[in-house]
This record gives sequence, C-alpha cells and structure tokens, in this order.
Amino acid sequence: MKIKRLAIFGLCAAVSLLASAQSIDPPKERLVNIADLETRNPFDGIVSKSVYTFTTAIFFITIEAGSSSSHHNHPDEQTMMFHSGRVRAMVGDREYEVGEGDVLVIPAYVPHQMVAIEDSSWTEVHGPGVDNSRAWEMAGN
Repeated sequence: MKIKRLAIFGLCAAVSLLASAQSIDPPKERLVNIADLETRNPFDGIVSKSVYTFTTAIFFITIEAGSSSSHHNHPDEQTMMFHSGRVRAMVGDREYEVGEGDVLVIPAYVPHQMVAIEDSSWTEVHGPGVDNSRAWEMAGN
C-alpha cells in the first residue's frame, strides 16, 4: 500500500514538473474604442461591430425599426444587454418584448430571431463554444 502511494505521488510530481516546464504565453490585454472597430452589415438595417477575446465574442448592435435578423442558432451561449429601443425576441417557442435595461440570455443551439419594433441598440456577449483563438490572433494578439 505504501509503495502504491509513493508511485502515485511520484507520477503526480513528474506530471507537475513536465507541465511547469512548458512555456505558457497568455493572451495580452488590449484597449479598443468602438468607433475604431470595423462595421459590418450582417442583415439589411443591422450594423454590427465586434471584439473577439480568446474565449468570447462581443458584438455592438444597432438595428433600424422593422429590420430583423434571420431565424438562427449557434453553439455558443448569447447574453444580450439592451441599451435603447424595443425589440421583439423570438427564442425557442417563446416571444419577449425587450428594451432598455433588459438582459436576455439565450442558451447554445436555441433558435432565435430579433425584430426591431423601434430603432434599437444592444451589446451581445457570446461564449464559450466558438473557438475564437483565430479571430483573437487576427486582431493582433
């Protein structure tokens, strides 16, 4: 029994030494201004700007009244923080009217669609689920 414990301890120590011998370069911090981000138009009437971190993606969205996203889903959880306007959100088999001050959490793979009742804006945080490491590298990190 004592030999078995020593063997396990020795194995753990060896694994620990190997892991600590590897050089780990963590992602570096960065500061960006929303005004400097590339503007995309994923759908008519919708403007999106994005920042990718190593584990999440952050989107700044503005949408014109009457415009909508497609009905879609994705492998990452989506948290939406609404800043202005009103939006009809279809999430799974439910419908919500959301607006300033509301936070909507959409689990991974749940189909959803946003339709703007008024000109609106919100911030979305996606993750984890999508491997953002390539987008992070392309952003200069």
